[in-house]
Amino acid sequence: MPFPELEEFCAQEYSYRIYDRRGELIQVTPLSVGGRREFTPIKKIPKSVQKSFIHQEDRRFYFHHGVDWLAIFNAFIQNKRANKIVRGGSTITMQLAKAVNQNNSLTLRRKLKDVFYAYRLEAKLSKKKILELYLNSIYFGANSYGITSGARTYFGCNLDELSPGQIQVLSIVPRNPTYYNPVEHSRRFRNYSDEAETAAGSARYFQYPYKMPHFVNYVMREQKRLNSAVHSYRKTLNYERHTTVDLEITEISQNFLRDALDQALGSRITNGSLLLLNNKDGSVISWLGNGDFFDSDNGGQIDGVLVENQPGSSMKPFLYALALEKDLIQPSSVLADVPTEFGNEKLYIPENFNNRFNGPVRTRIALASSLNVPAVSILNKVGVQNYLDKLYELGFESLRHEGRGLQADLGLALGAGEVSLYELVPAFSVFVRDGVFLPLKFIDSRVKPCDVCEANSVKDDKCSKVYSTDTARIISSILSDKGARALGFGYTQTFQTDYPSIFKTGTSNQYQNIIALGATEHYTIGVWMGNFSGNTVMGKTGSSLPAWVAKNVLDKLEGADNKKYSALSDFPEPEHWHKERICSLSGMKAGENCRSVVSEYVKDGVKLNTCDWHTKLNGEIQTVYPPEYQQWLRNNPNKGLLNYSQAQLTVITPKNDSLFFYSSLNTDQQAIPLEVTGGTEDVLEIFYDEKKIATINRPFIYSLPVNRGEHSCRVHCGTEELTILFTVK
Repeated sequence: MPFPELEEFCAQEYSYRIYDRRGELIQVTPLSVGGRREFTPIKKIPKSVQKSFIHQEDRRFYFHHGVDWLAIFNAFIQNKRANKIVRGGSTITMQLAKAVNQNNSLTLRRKLKDVFYAYRLEAKLSKKKILELYLNSIYFGANSYGITSGARTYFGCNLDELSPGQIQVLSIVPRNPTYYNPVEHSRRFRNYSDEAETAAGSARYFQYPYKMPHFVNYVMREQKRLNSAVHSYRKTLNYERHTTVDLEITEISQNFLRDALDQALGSRITNGSLLLLNNKDGSVISWLGNGDFFDSDNGGQIDGVLVENQPGSSMKPFLYALALEKDLIQPSSVLADVPTEFGNEKLYIPENFNNRFNGPVRTRIALASSLNVPAVSILNKVGVQNYLDKLYELGFESLRHEGRGLQADLGLALGAGEVSLYELVPAFSVFVRDGVFLPLKFIDSRVKPCDVCEANSVKDDKCSKVYSTDTARIISSILSDKGARALGFGYTQTFQTDYPSIFKTGTSNQYQNIIALGATEHYTIGVWMGNFSGNTVMGKTGSSLPAWVAKNVLDKLEGADNKKYSALSDFPEPEHWHKERICSLSGMKAGENCRSVVSEYVKDGVKLNTCDWHTKLNGEIQTVYPPEYQQWLRNNPNKGLLNYSQAQLTVITPKNDSLFFYSSLNTDQQAIPLEVTGGTEDVLEIFYDEKKIATINRPFIYSLPVNRGEHSCRVHCGTEELTILFTVK
């Protein structure tokens, strides 16, 4: 016969025991209604515990079929003689039947139903299973259910650590949990053995640990998702989770994070989160969702590891790596950090965080110093969809939501799409892992997972090679180059380490979020700081505080004081690249006139041209720039000269198919700026709607009229000409 009451009873909520990688207890999760009910399989409950409860409650447990009529008859006689109830005749099976029945009324009807349920239980379950369910569900008082929680609540130990006296005390308590509470009423055990009396006298309420609450909450949410298998009396879930986190390292990390939050009290920085991984297998070592879980005024219970924020420039390494893979750039390639317009109707003109443009910048410096214009230029060449496809490979699933990545468009280069530390940190680890991506793992694989559900959702077949080994090593070389950071950040000591390390920071557009990522051979860390209210961070336009946290944690793990690992002198060299001496300005092979020479990786088989930017004019070495630096040189005339004829005729602004809007205010001051560079001659003819309106000399700069409608502008220089179209509304 179907037994839905038993199914419901077996599906009741149990507490989970969560351990760190060293076996230290992190939490025994409380029930949703309060209290704790831990489950221990019968094979792990010591025989001495089983025998003690059978002796106290049901000595003929293995010799009846659910109801012991002899015991009931003897109890009836004793109670009749005493003229009161001095003994009950309920078996262990009947007590379990009463719990399954969920009816505590003192009626003959309920008693008969218990008898009927007891026979049903014996028909469906083995004696071991009945004893298992009984020992894991009986109430011990003090909000503890089951023998395991009873032992922990009163004696602070596991079942296999109980003394004979403690076992006897626990077998007596369920008779009347309030009356026989060993902490409150230890003297009531004097009538039992000396061992029981001594054990009751030593009973103390156990202080259940409540560590890493954000991480535990995540583990439990995943557990509920994985527990899709139907609970039944035939199968039992494993309520013990051995995780990969390390409480000792987590405590160190939490202290640094809280120190940083204290330093930032006056900057609207009220929240911070941290995620630390082991690069070997992608396992989580530390997961701190917030500085203080109990800070309700500032959303302390929100898990910052999972919150999606704009990551700012911390995403740039993924873009540069993709451009390297596609042979669009090399470390020696020069990128133009000059005022640049992207798009047409949706015009996008990026600026650097210091509102300066640096002219020609080598790829190494552009990435290490986190310059914006070069990054957007690279994304414009790579293509937004191609970049998104790579980010999906790296686990950035949040960018798929509602087309968030596509909406960010070229802003993706600067971290416009919202992502989480949960996604950022494992993605960043690919560079020190030779391009291999591993999803996060949080269950210790050394411990056998549950028989019913697979607790480790991470499989080895989810590992993937997202970048080539050489690409990953070159990015690591750039991000570990302290000198290359100087242009953007100065010679700061924040990233100075005595071990090989890479770092990348990011600040969101309105400074609500500041992020730092760091990695060594063994570890990858991500730290986010800001506030969940969305307020702009005051006085913190960089990521110095999270970077300070990240570096200090890595110092503790990899620094000179830690002898666990053999120190590397540097990250491994790329296999199919060699170093050449290049001009630090042009990125070309160093020539005799080059003033500054550096060594840089060059791909095998690639032949660099000799630098022609530095040449002797009138006996002096001059720097002659290509024409795309026209705007930049106009504001930096002392930097050098411009070779206009080096490139073909190009309209810098406006872009083709641009859209402008006419305003009725200050009509006499409105104009559409026209700037042209390149060309073989020093004279330019300008035609507006096919009517010649001007002839100008270099530099080719002019103001076009603002008239509503669709217009064309044709420019003619020597044998070259270009036409652009634009609209004014």
